[in-house]
Amino acid sequence: MFKRVLLPISIIVIAIVVFITLKQTKPEKSVRQQPEKIWRVNTLIADFQTISPQIRLYGRVETPRNSYLKSALVADVTSAFVLEGNAVKRGQVLVELDNTDATLLLAQREAELAEINAMLNSEQQRYLRDKELLIQQQYLLDIADKAVARAQKLEQTKLMSQASLDDSIAAKQRQAVVLRGLEFDIQDHPSRLIQIRSQKKRVQALLQQAEVDLSRTKIIAPFDGRISQLNVSVGDRLRAGDNILSIYDINNLEVRAQVPGRYIQQVRKMMARGDDLTASYKNKSLKLNRLSGEVQMDSGGIDGLFRFTTDEDIPVLGTFVEIVLTLAPQENVIALPSNALYGLNKIYVIKEGYLQAVDIQRVGEYPNSNNDKMLIVRSTSVSQGDRVVTTQLPNAITGLRVEALGE
Repeated sequence: MFKRVLLPISIIVIAIVVFITLKQTKPEKSVRQQPEKIWRVNTLIADFQTISPQIRLYGRVETPRNSYLKSALVADVTSAFVLEGNAVKRGQVLVELDNTDATLLLAQREAELAEINAMLNSEQQRYLRDKELLIQQQYLLDIADKAVARAQKLEQTKLMSQASLDDSIAAKQRQAVVLRGLEFDIQDHPSRLIQIRSQKKRVQALLQQAEVDLSRTKIIAPFDGRISQLNVSVGDRLRAGDNILSIYDINNLEVRAQVPGRYIQQVRKMMARGDDLTASYKNKSLKLNRLSGEVQMDSGGIDGLFRFTTDEDIPVLGTFVEIVLTLAPQENVIALPSNALYGLNKIYVIKEGYLQAVDIQRVGEYPNSNNDKMLIVRSTSVSQGDRVVTTQLPNAITGLRVEALGE
């Protein structure tokens, strides 16, 4: 019985002794220090310069002089001398309308004017005649008056009957009536003259209107331009107000491009000083003429209107263009490649082997000697000679261990 109990206890004790012995005699592990990972990056030495920034703008060619020529008459199209895209000169006949109705109306107005002129001439002749007749009628009235006086004396001496006296008085009254009528006609001459002259002015106005209507049968170019749209063909029947064609002035083309909001203040200052704001498009020069008078909804800036400085090889109306605007020189700025920019306004510099984030202000762009686009930035946290990281690191963060290539 005692042996049966002692054996298991002995086995357990032996096992414990063996375990302790093995634990105390096991070899010790050496701890290795994991080296810190170093990211190798490209860098650029910060160099403060004075640079004229350039900004790329996108816009379309438009013009403030885009005319839509319409019909002023009801007439048929008899001739069309231009097609869409044709360049035309000021005063050139573009489309002709049937002038039959306008010619007939003009002839009618001319006949009415001739009739009024005849009436005016007749009134003048009548006035001169009445003035001559007035003297004669006055003389006849004097004779009649003397005849009545003689008749009255004879009637008193019983040498003339009362009937003869009455006839003399009646003749005198008739002559007085004639004289008074003639005097009235002479006095009414200015009123009749005003009436006839008023009729003449009305007819002259109608005649001028008829001449204008006749001239409107020829659709003439109002300026040197290019036909952008032709809406009629020979034989079309036009009503007053129907569109005939549209034409734009090729000497007043301009580019409407939006200037970003962060540059507006600088642009306004340059315009206030009278500085020229020049831009370029495919070796063509443009000049900022003015800024738009309103800000479009959901826009990030103000539209600028740029005029071409030459009239040679100007793109057609509606062309989408990319222009480069040159701003005033900026002092104490740094030129960096676009890879150096993180987000919208942050770069990284190397300080004692570690990255350090720096906030910057974007001033613009400009092409370097290799025609590569460089960002122009300004920051008070960057010093002359600092190494700016130009490699895009996906895990860039302040405190990350880096090493510049070439060191």
